[in-house]
Amino acid sequence: MTKIGVLCAMDSELALLKEEFSDGRMEKIGFFSFYIAVRGNKNIIVGQSGIGKVNAAAYTQILISHFGVDVVINSGVAGALSKELNVFDVAISDEVTEHDIEQGVLEDYLPFRSIFCADKALSALAQEICREKNIHCISGRIVSGDRFITDSKVKEDIISRTGGVAVEMEGAATGHVCYLNSIPFLVVRCISDNADDQGDITYEEFSSKAAQLCAQITLGLIERI
Repeated sequence: MTKIGVLCAMDSELALLKEEFSDGRMEKIGFFSFYIAVRGNKNIIVGQSGIGKVNAAAYTQILISHFGVDVVINSGVAGALSKELNVFDVAISDEVTEHDIEQGVLEDYLPFRSIFCADKALSALAQEICREKNIHCISGRIVSGDRFITDSKVKEDIISRTGGVAVEMEGAATGHVCYLNSIPFLVVRCISDNADDQGDITYEEFSSKAAQLCAQITLGLIERI
């Protein structure tokens, strides 16, 4: 039986997934809740990590160590860095990295890299699902940091240092932990804002719909894995 782990940072990102698997059971570990359901030959574990890299890393490791998942999907919303992305478009990771750690420092210490590659087959599958749903998507580097970006100057700095296409707060932590455990992963993000001076306003207006769109793509992935 294939075990699929899915984590979201916020209630709005989890809502549709939680509803879809409401016939399953819930297990609590520490502060975290995990919703477990069976679909055919798949065991699906979904839940909310909370925001930020530490929460995402902790949740991802529990998915791997306790539930023994074979693959991890990090699903939710993000701010656009690439000019190719607008609100309700989708960014699919081909790799992830942190934007708020000194560049290159992880190359000298475990895990001896700072960029983590997503699973190519999962990335291709997510892009196929987006095309079928007529959702514009691009694949690229998704970058993470413990800060909600609502400053155009900060945005430009992140772009220049990382070459990222979208920015959020959890995906790189999931990628890092999955790399350490040799588990394939994918980060899928629907754009809720442009990570600029208007980011707060745009996010409040569009984040709920963006979260639902991303959940629909994630459900499509779960069906086809």
